[in-house]
This record gives sequence, structure tokens and C-alpha cells, in this order.
Amino acid sequence: MLKPMWTRRQFGLLTAGLFAPRNLLARPVSASDRKFLFIFNDGGWDTGHVFTPYWDIQGAMVEAEAAPASANGISFVDHPERPSVRQFFETWGQQTAVINGMEVRSITHERCRELVLTGQGPLKDDWASVIAGNASSDLLLPHVILDGPAFTNQYTSGVVRVGDADQLPELLSGHALLNSDLEVVPLSANAEARADAFVARRAAAAGGSFGQAYAQALDRIHLLREESALDLAVSDAGCERHIANDCALAFDLFSRGLSRCSMLRYRGWCAEGWDTHQGLELQSRNFEDLFAYLNEALTDLAGRTSHTGNPLADEVTIVVFSEMGREPRLNSWEGRDHWTFTSAMLIGSGIHGGQSIGGLDESGQGLPIDLSTGDLHTSGTPILPEHLGSTLMELGDIDPQPFIDNAQAIRGVIR
Repeated sequence: MLKPMWTRRQFGLLTAGLFAPRNLLARPVSASDRKFLFIFNDGGWDTGHVFTPYWDIQGAMVEAEAAPASANGISFVDHPERPSVRQFFETWGQQTAVINGMEVRSITHERCRELVLTGQGPLKDDWASVIAGNASSDLLLPHVILDGPAFTNQYTSGVVRVGDADQLPELLSGHALLNSDLEVVPLSANAEARADAFVARRAAAAGGSFGQAYAQALDRIHLLREESALDLAVSDAGCERHIANDCALAFDLFSRGLSRCSMLRYRGWCAEGWDTHQGLELQSRNFEDLFAYLNEALTDLAGRTSHTGNPLADEVTIVVFSEMGREPRLNSWEGRDHWTFTSAMLIGSGIHGGQSIGGLDESGQGLPIDLSTGDLHTSGTPILPEHLGSTLMELGDIDPQPFIDNAQAIRGVIR
């Protein structure tokens, strides 16, 4: 029998005892409990609009009305068109570390996506897949991609892509067959029960590890279909994806212990993207919308409880990033071209917040830092995606050495 489409308000419990008194369930938060939400900004954001002021960069254009500002120890570019940026740092700055001047070593979109997520590119698993694939518990949906990039090799089986046309929920509910071009006659409830019983018998008859794994997979599918009420449908806000709603779904998955990682993508205001070779004013609009969504999402997160009994905010690290930055100097179209240096934000669990580390020199190149403290240092280390990946893995209680060549975490951002 086909099941009705799920709604978030109907989301049922998948973990026993979630509503038990908190003092009976809560346990100290460990790195193995930590979950990771990746928010990818597609197209290459202009870090000079928020994270890396261009006033001291030779030949760079600075926005009219832009002004240097600081809140909770974080330096940023303030502008009257971006009030949500100031609100974010004033409200959430103590939980946030900004990493500036990270070099992705390419200016082509796809290559930069590979590098910022894997440090090395083809045949490597991205940070989220490695973290989810090495979870300390067996998860139904280890790494859920609501939207955005993924690069996998060893951990492909743990990556679940929802699909931008509701493919996953339609497969789980059975609607995918009815919505196809095939002529399908739905099974009656009795016939479906008999089919399920037949498959279960075959799994039992297979025996051994294969039969056991197959039976477990069947149980998991039924768990999602029968006891869940996940609304995995695409959520938009008029002409663009509603990022705060996507965050809410990721928090649903985390709070029930279904997933450890999730990826979502923000394509900018009205999905116009961040690739502003011209029309530079779109960067300001994109940042205002992005930070408004982040304010909404973090307010939502602050009121949630994990399946461990702890506040969910104590267990979730949010990574906000883009595949590249923008050249500080204008091109002939009054826009900015691709740049190999970018910024990232780490928010929440395990993060030593209230700081901006790294930066750009007078030519717009990244400045080296002391990885142990995050302080600028002339004989320090230039920041690369490998340092970001190593940091995230250590936050997730995973030794980065087997996965990243010359793995070194930015310990200055780890609490």
C-alpha cells in the first residue's frame, strides 16, 4: 500500500526515550557525538563584502558606505544594505570562527569544489563523507545531501542524495512508480504484506553476513517508511531555495540520530549565483539573504534537543564556505573575476569562536598563520583546504592522517 507523503510536523520518533527527562538521558558531549552541516555557496563569493576588507589592497575597489566593524572579536565589513551580517556577528559571533586567506589553488569551479572539499581531488572522499563513514554508531542515513556537491570513493555507500525533484521520498513512499511513464497497478495491502514476507524469507534463507545485512537493510527501509514523517521535499522561498528550512531538515536528521553529516547549497538571491564577473551588486544581496537564513537557522538550532539528551547546538558544527573567492580588483565589466583565495566560517560545537584568523596581504594573497594558535606569523603556514579538512576530522574524533597528505589541523579554532 502506498504511504502518504511525509510532513515535518508529523516527524515521529526513531530513537527510544527522546522525550524522557533530560537529566536521565544527557551525557557529556564527545567528539564522536558531533554532527556537521555543510552550507556551500555556489559560484565563488566575494570575501571583501564581509570577511576580508579590501581597504589596504593595492588597486582594490571598496563599496561606497562600507565601513570596518567588529563584534564579539570578529572583524567584518559593515554596510547599511546588509543588516543581517551585523546581527549575525553580534548574536552568534562568540560561537563563530572565520578563516580567511585559504588558497584553493585553482580558478575553475569544478576543480575548486574538489579541492575545497577533498584537498586533493579525484578518487578522494570529501570531508563530510569521511566523517559520516567513520561514525561511531551505525546510521540510517550517514551523509544526506539535500543539495550540493559530493566527491566519494571509499564511502559512496554512506552518501544519500535526496534529489531536487523529491526522488528519495517518492522512492520510499512508492509514488516514484506511479509518477513514472510505466503502467503500474498498485498492490493491495494484502499483496504487499505477502511480498514483504516473501522478501524477508529469502533474506533469512540467504544466511550468513549477506543475509543478515540484507535483512537489516529491509528493516531500515520499513523504519523510514512506517515510523518516520520526514518532509524531504524541496523547500523554496519564491524564486530560491529556502536555506533555513533545509537546515531545519538537517537538524531533524541529527536530533533523531539518523545522520551525522548533511550538505546543502545556497545559489544566491533568486538562484542567481555568486559568480559575479559583472553585476557585483548581487554579492551584497546574496550575503544579506545568506546571513538572514543563518540567523533563522541558528535560532532554530538553539531550541532543539539531541537524541543523546544534550542540547543539539552542543553537538552540531556548521561549515559555511564557497569554492573560491573573487579578485579584489575590478575587471572591465565592473565585476570581479575568480580568485584562488577564499574564506570559511566554522560555527558551533567544538569551535573556539569570537575570532577571525588569517587574512589577505596588500596584493590580495593569503597570509600565513601559526596553526597552533591561529595568529598571523611571517614564518607560519599558508592556509589550504587540507587544513580545514584536518580540523573538521579532529573535531569529529577522526585521525586525518590516513585521509589527508601532510594533515595538520588549525588547532587555534578548536576549543
